[in-house]
Amino acid sequence: MKILHLNDDYSPAGGVQQYLLSVCRLLRHAGHQNVVAYRQDSPHTIRDAAHHVPRVADLASLIAQERPDVAYIHHVHAPEHVAETARLLPALGYVHGFAAVCPGLAKHFRRGDGICSYPFGWRCFPLHYLRRCSAARHPRTLLRLIQETAQLKAAFSALPRLLVASSYMHALLLQNGFADSQITILPPHFVQEEDIPPYTPPTDPHTILFAGRLEMEKGLPYLLRALAYMPPHIQLIVAGDGTLRPVYERLAARLGVSARVTFMGWLPAAALQACYRRCALLALPTIMPEAFGKVGLEALAHGRPVVAFAVGGISDWLDDEQNGLLVPPTDWRKLAAAMTTLLAHPDQQAALARQQRVRRRYPAAAHLDALLLAFDDLLCANA
Repeated sequence: MKILHLNDDYSPAGGVQQYLLSVCRLLRHAGHQNVVAYRQDSPHTIRDAAHHVPRVADLASLIAQERPDVAYIHHVHAPEHVAETARLLPALGYVHGFAAVCPGLAKHFRRGDGICSYPFGWRCFPLHYLRRCSAARHPRTLLRLIQETAQLKAAFSALPRLLVASSYMHALLLQNGFADSQITILPPHFVQEEDIPPYTPPTDPHTILFAGRLEMEKGLPYLLRALAYMPPHIQLIVAGDGTLRPVYERLAARLGVSARVTFMGWLPAAALQACYRRCALLALPTIMPEAFGKVGLEALAHGRPVVAFAVGGISDWLDDEQNGLLVPPTDWRKLAAAMTTLLAHPDQQAALARQQRVRRRYPAAAHLDALLLAFDDLLCANA
């Protein structure tokens, strides 16, 4: 089988992109062919045989040239590309994020750091100004965002089959009018046995790891405040980059924790794995409702427990006091207390981060079987 993958960009930077690379390897090892089409370049774009497709005409030409059997649509913000792909091929969509149901893209209120529980619709306009759902200011800009969301929702609604990462995403699509029969939950994380390293104790048992984009919704300010509330020997590694990095570096200085925080920037996979070996736990202080939170499963695969705010799809894989600790959203004092307690008890860390759970719940073979079954269903329906 030849699969056309369509995504906004083609790089290793970000959870969706990591899934795209992983699933392409999984399919290739199973004897299938992959063609990747991406819409835009980024600083980390992978330069190989993938196809840069800025226009619909180029997409149609690519499909005619490559003759794929099915299309697997990932994170795509252009509704015309989704619609054109579905017109030309049996198409399966993975709703990785909120672009089709939220003009602000995060289901997060910047004013008050709350989570939006409303469906996409007329409320988005007043709520934007009351609660600041995005950085848009001019009404015409907001109207354009709402129109683009409506168009993308219509394009994904027209696909015969959609995959989502978690029960939270399943409920969110139902709330926004998608058909239950259209949706299948398939977590975007899977592991090969060789991907799980032998367990080793942390090389620095007083170090916490944060891995993610340095943007507002990822909640790093709450983690920095928690660090300032913790014993002074505890250190923090920040692996990731983003537009707010200078802001967070200044915040660390104001809180008096600059000497305890190492901003590493974006890290390739090997360097990030070294951070997992070094740290004692992963902090996941995201304040938006994560679709899944794949980085947490990566930490567990390395035998590191996770302390996270209880938002979105995180509770699908983080069982409180079973493989980590859940904390009420934005409560940095409770976040600090949970991490301090865990760091003081290495035996509890090891008990919470048993790697067998990841092996049992997220095997690569099961992900491949579910994905191929979805492709087969598409092909049968279009036969």
